[in-house]
Amino acid sequence: MNTPTTYQQADARRRLRRRAQRGFDRRFFCGTNGCASRLELDATTGIATCPICGFTRRISAQTH
Repeated sequence: MNTPTTYQQADARRRLRRRAQRGFDRRFFCGTNGCASRLELDATTGIATCPICGFTRRISAQTH
């Protein structure tokens, strides 16, 4: 029997597979508590922020 949780897990696995195939850069992926959005980088400060949940991450100079 398939439950919504089973479908969600299958979707998550497919997303991860697609990202790996495209060379997705994990540093620009939020991923906090199920948030599946891409971080927006402020090039002047080197801080990437999630537009949905507000998570921030400092990105080193060699990545941008």
